[in-house]
Amino acid sequence: MHPATLMIILLGLCAVGAVVAFAVSRRNAGKKKVSREEFARRIGAVEHYYDQGTQPSFGVFPEKDRVTGKPFTYAVEFPYAGYPVVAAEWRTGGANVQMRYTGNIQVPSGLPADAPYLMIGEYMRYGVDPETGGRLPALKGFADERLRVLCPDEAFARRIVTPELAAIFTANRRSRMMPRVTFEGGVIHTLAAQRLDPDGLFRNAELLTQIARLLAAQQQPPR
Repeated sequence: MHPATLMIILLGLCAVGAVVAFAVSRRNAGKKKVSREEFARRIGAVEHYYDQGTQPSFGVFPEKDRVTGKPFTYAVEFPYAGYPVVAAEWRTGGANVQMRYTGNIQVPSGLPADAPYLMIGEYMRYGVDPETGGRLPALKGFADERLRVLCPDEAFARRIVTPELAAIFTANRRSRMMPRVTFEGGVIHTLAAQRLDPDGLFRNAELLTQIARLLAAQQQPPR
């Protein structure tokens, strides 16, 4: 077979493969949307698509979508245990990295929006101060020795991270790691390292509302 003919055949096969892949991708995206719509309908949630101009009633969105540069691509807002919950996702990855989705679930913290940034997790060594961009060493010495806290205000951190709060993190330890939760801009949020799904939404909503209820009780003045 002539090389030019072989090249034409190969190009044709590549084109057919691309069309099939595109069709499968569109079909899967359609199924995902239908599944989300059904989920939203069942729990009385409100869906938000950034490109359609709708946004949740509250929330902190520190990341940007890889493709659009917007705060999120899709979000869903619903009530859980007496708290409003917002869950959003966006696309991540660089030019040479396969596109992935990262999710964020959050509830109001009850703290002022200008309260110090605070992140709680396990065995963190240091982080980045969102205000200054500088290195932020992790604080130690909490009720669970594995717990670490990033906060530019140590007195504030030790007032918030009580033994009762540490116990919630210990109780929610999965895959040998505690959850990582951030207090920022008046909300408590945590990342979901994959696309939003009902099980993950409810599990994280339960964790965050537990923290919010405890925090509310701790902020009450003594009688």
